[in-house]
Amino acid sequence: MFSTGHFIWMGISATMVAAGLALAYKKRPGPDRMLTVCLAIGLVSEVFKILYETQFVPVVVPSVSAAGLVYKATGAFAPYLELEHLPLELCSIQILLLLFAKLMKDGVWRRRLLGFMYPTCVLGAGLAVVLSSIAPEFSTAQAFLTSPRAWQFFIYHSMLIVLGVYLGVNRETGIRFRHLGSTVFGLFLLDFASFYTNSMFSEPVYIGNRLQGVSYHLNYFSSYDDPLGIYMTTKEQWLVYLAIRFVLAAALVTLCYLPLYYREKRES
Repeated sequence: MFSTGHFIWMGISATMVAAGLALAYKKRPGPDRMLTVCLAIGLVSEVFKILYETQFVPVVVPSVSAAGLVYKATGAFAPYLELEHLPLELCSIQILLLLFAKLMKDGVWRRRLLGFMYPTCVLGAGLAVVLSSIAPEFSTAQAFLTSPRAWQFFIYHSMLIVLGVYLGVNRETGIRFRHLGSTVFGLFLLDFASFYTNSMFSEPVYIGNRLQGVSYHLNYFSSYDDPLGIYMTTKEQWLVYLAIRFVLAAALVTLCYLPLYYREKRES
């Protein structure tokens, strides 16, 4: 699961996080300033990812021959971004949340939004660094360390970790322990939506009107497959996995909020 290059990148990411937190401590930016900087980094990162991952591919049409179904090139070409790169994972959604937070006036809903971003940035981006989805693309440590895509991936997720820690530590954000409930509920809603998106973008195989299986499927929010690669063969196993996963997610979010609880107790 892990490679030498991946371990090196985890070390680089830890260094970038430490440097980012030290810079934030030294400069002490206000929440709006911090959100602006992170939004700019996020947008540049997403544009780079799109340009890097978009392929210019032939336009083909299906044709039935004696050998079966084949695809013939039309001579035309078109840009295509594979579905797995759509901004529907939790870390990519943070760019949209950053924009919303910037546009919203300070109030209960903005504080709830920042309260949601706090643990999901820390935990989501942290898990993304450790369980890097792009790691299998590289066969050698040199390829991993010299890939522009790897730099984009780890810089972006390191930035999210810095942002999450900042939101939790800075009292100006207005995040309180009472926002734990809305955070867990918001995570549940986004997770539930992933059931629809994963099915919408999968490619089912039918014989007649009977579903035989899928030839390609996505796994946003890891809601279809577990990130450790353990195969599930029944719906019952999948439901148990979802239950365990949600309990673990809620527990980790609660752990993130505990420092706020103790801070508020000390100040009361």
